[in-house]
Amino acid sequence: MELLIDTTERGRLALGLVMVGKVIKEDYWTEKLSETLLLNLKKFLRKNKVKLSDLEQIRVNPGPGGFSSTRTGVVTANAIALALGISVAEWPSGAPKDMVLPKYDRLPNITKPKHEPH
Repeated sequence: MELLIDTTERGRLALGLVMVGKVIKEDYWTEKLSETLLLNLKKFLRKNKVKLSDLEQIRVNPGPGGFSSTRTGVVTANAIALALGISVAEWPSGAPKDMVLPKYDRLPNITKPKHEPH
């Protein structure tokens, strides 16, 4: 069984399960993806009567997409795969590997703080 994670669209978490003979997908809308991804994943798995230990692979959309949302999804997929000792792969297609790297839609915009700390 494969878990699918897509966080490339700002405010949207798409989760899916690929089981023998069927695919289950569900979208969650949230302003705070980093705070709700794991909670929504837990709900999604529970609703579909799946345990983390049932997973054989995780597929994640590496982007391009927004910097924070894409990074959150990819890091979460990599961490869960590492913890479970399973492979992770790019979604929709990609060979299984130890880690997926995010692909951003543009370079990060890093600026100096407006106010220097005293």
